[in-house]
Amino acid sequence: MRHLFMLMIFAILFTVNPIYAGQNEYDDCLLKHLINAKVDVATQIMIGACKENYKEFTIISEKRKKYNECLLEYLPGMESSDAVIEIQNVCARKHL
Repeated sequence: MRHLFMLMIFAILFTVNPIYAGQNEYDDCLLKHLINAKVDVATQIMIGACKENYKEFTIISEKRKKYNECLLEYLPGMESSDAVIEIQNVCARKHL
């Protein structure tokens, strides 16, 4: 019984904490895509896309992941809210 208790303590201490699972990938995504952020609405969309693809604990569909990747590819540097909306629409048509 004592060995089982010690094994459980060891497992708890050395397993990956789910709170931090994907944290590095999420942080890398933010650093890569927000460096040229110019429009707040685009920034929020990119943060959400990084969160869905790398930090959320729910399983997202491959289509949704591709949609987020499309947003992350084309939104950085946008200076127009209208352009942001159009990019969202095009990414949705292509991937959702």
